[in-house]
Amino acid sequence: MGTGAKVASGMTFPVLVWVTKVTLAVLGQASTLRILGEVVISTTAAGRSKMCSWFSNEYGRGCAVAILVVVTVGFVAAQDPEDAPAQPGMRLSVVQDWSNRHILFTNGGTPETVAATQRDPRSLNNWLSRNAGLLGLGRIPQAANADAREDRVLREDDAREHDAEREDGRGRRGSDFPPGRVKPRNRRSKVDWAMSLGPSGGMPLAEAPAKFTFDINATPSCANDFIVYTIHLGVTAGAGKQANLVAFNNLYSGPGTSLCNRTTPTFLWSYAVGTSGSDLSPAISLDGKKVAFIENGNRAIFHVVTWATGAGQGTNATAGAVVPNGASSVVSLDYTNITTAGCPANGAKNPNGSPYVDYGNDVVYLTAGNGVLYHVKGVFNGTPTLDYCITVTASASLTSPVYDSVTNKVYVSDGRNVFAYTPGANSFTAAGSLQISSHGGIILSPMVDSTNGVMYVFSSNNSAGTTGTNAIVSQIPLALTSHVDAAIGLKSTFVWVGDFDNAYFNAPSGGSLYACGNQTASGSKPALYTLSFTAAGVMNTTPAMSNNVTFNGAANPNGICSPLTSFYDGTNDRLFAGVGANSATTGANVMTMFNINARITSNATAPVATAINEIGGTSGITIDNTSASPQAASIYFGTLFTSASAPCGANLYCAVKLTQSGLQ
Repeated sequence: MGTGAKVASGMTFPVLVWVTKVTLAVLGQASTLRILGEVVISTTAAGRSKMCSWFSNEYGRGCAVAILVVVTVGFVAAQDPEDAPAQPGMRLSVVQDWSNRHILFTNGGTPETVAATQRDPRSLNNWLSRNAGLLGLGRIPQAANADAREDRVLREDDAREHDAEREDGRGRRGSDFPPGRVKPRNRRSKVDWAMSLGPSGGMPLAEAPAKFTFDINATPSCANDFIVYTIHLGVTAGAGKQANLVAFNNLYSGPGTSLCNRTTPTFLWSYAVGTSGSDLSPAISLDGKKVAFIENGNRAIFHVVTWATGAGQGTNATAGAVVPNGASSVVSLDYTNITTAGCPANGAKNPNGSPYVDYGNDVVYLTAGNGVLYHVKGVFNGTPTLDYCITVTASASLTSPVYDSVTNKVYVSDGRNVFAYTPGANSFTAAGSLQISSHGGIILSPMVDSTNGVMYVFSSNNSAGTTGTNAIVSQIPLALTSHVDAAIGLKSTFVWVGDFDNAYFNAPSGGSLYACGNQTASGSKPALYTLSFTAAGVMNTTPAMSNNVTFNGAANPNGICSPLTSFYDGTNDRLFAGVGANSATTGANVMTMFNINARITSNATAPVATAINEIGGTSGITIDNTSASPQAASIYFGTLFTSASAPCGANLYCAVKLTQSGLQ
C-alpha cells in the first residue's frame, strides 16, 4: 500500500493540508508530490476537489503534477529519462488509444487496488478524462468563456429551428419526419476538417485512431500534439501509391478562429510499412516517439515505427506516401510464424486483435486468427521479441487482449467464451473461462473494471440455442464464475462496445452504461439502450431505456453504430455515436451527440447535435482535450465508405475532426 493511500484512508481535509505542509518541509517537493498524488487518487470526490484547489493555489498546478508523478514515474522515465516527471511546470504527456476505454479505474477502490492501478498509466488517463476540468489542464484563462458562448449560440440556433418546426403545430411543411417523435436538432454538414486517407480504404471498422498530447499541463500544442490513423486497404501499400499509417499535427485547425491559425491540419508523416493495410488500431509509446501497429497481409506482421519529421517523411496518404527512411525506421516481427514456448509457428492473419501495451513491463500482448495469445517483450524500449504464447482456441479469431495490472491477468475472447490468463516469466497460466455467446458474437475485447472487480462483454448474440436470440451486454466477475445479461435488441452480425456516464465512475449504483444494440423489431437496424445498476453494483437485466432510434434518421435505414464513446468535460457529460451502413451509402451516415448529464430514460430523447454526411458511418472515436482554446476540444474518427459528397473529396475515405460541444 502506498504512503498516500494509507494517508487518504482516514484523514480529513484540514489534516491532509497539514500533512502536506509537513511533508514538504521534511521530505521536499518530489516526495510530497508522489504522496499527494496517492492521496488525491484515493480520497473522495469532495476531498479531492478541496485538495486540488488548495494545492493549486499554494503551488501552481501541483495537484495535476502529483497525480501524474504517481502514475507515470517508472513509465515515462523508463522510456526516456529526459521526460521523467520532476517538478511542477514540467512537460506531462498523455497517450489516448483504443485500450483506454477497455480498462476502467473508478473511484472508491481499496488502497491496495489504487496502488496496483499505479502500474498502468491508463489509470492516469482515465482519471484525467473525468477531472481535467477541475484541474484546468490545457486551458487559456482569457478564453475561459469560449465554450459557454459556443453552447449559448448552439442553444439559440436550436431554439429558432425548433420554433420554426412547431410553428403550425405539425412541423415543417413537407417533412417526412414521423409525428410523436422529436426531430433531432442541430444537423450540420460542416466539419472542422476532413483529410483524405485515399480512395482505397480508411480507418478500419470499429477501430480508433491514437492521440498523443505533448503536455496536458499547458495549452494544446499545434506542433507536437498529433493523431495516428491506420488504413484498411483493398490495394497494395507502397511508396508513391498508398500509405497504411499516417499522422497529422496542427490538429486544432478549422473554419473561423482556431488555435493553430489554419483551416486544415498537416501531415506529420505518411508511411507505407510493408505492402498491406491494417484492420486494427495503433498504439503509441508514452514518449510519443514510436508507433506500433499490425499489418494484415497473408499473415499478421507486428511493426514498431520510429517516426521522423521533415523532408522525405510523406506529404499525403497516396502519392506522397514513403517507406520509413533516414531518421525514421521500422522494426518488424512476423510473430505468428515463429515457433516458441507454448505454440508452434502457424502463420495467420489477425482480423480482430489490436495490440495491447503493458507500458510498465514494456510488453505487448497480441492475438491472431489462429486462436493464439502472444507475449512480446521489448516493445518500445528494446527489440520486440516473442518469448512465449498459448493456444486459447485453435483457429479462432481472438479479440484484442486486455491486461489488468490489479489482478495480473490477461482477458481475451474467442467470440463465444471469455478467458483469463496469468502471464509469468516464461509462460501463461490458464485462470478461468466462461461461455457468453453461442455463435461467436463477441468481436471487441472485454471492458475490464478493475476497481469493482467486474468486466463487461458486448455480443451480437446470447447463448440461447445454437445461434442465440438477442444481442446482449454481460456483466461478469473477474473470477469468471457467472454472468448477468441484459438484452439489447434482436441478434445481429455486429454489436460493438458501449460506454459509461461519469456517474458510474463515482459509484456504479448511480451510474449508467449506454449500449448500441439492435431494434426490437429488426436485427439490422441500430438502437440505443440505457443500462442501470442495483445498489450493490449489479447490472439490471431490464434496460432503463430501450429501443431509442432517434439517431438513425427519419427513414430509419439498416445500419450499425460505431463503438460508443462518452466524455465528461467538468460541466457536460456527452455520449457520441456514429451511425451508418458499413461499406455502403444507404445508412444514416451521421455522427451524433447525446447529453447524458442525467440518465436517458425515454426512447424519444434525441441527440442534441448531429453531423451529417459521414459516409458509411464512422470508425471508433478518439477524444482529445478539455480546453477553451478554439478548435482544441474535439473528437476524431474515420468514415467507412466513399461517395461523390464525401467531406474530404469525391470518392475518398476521410479522417474527420469535429468539435465536442456542437459537432461542427
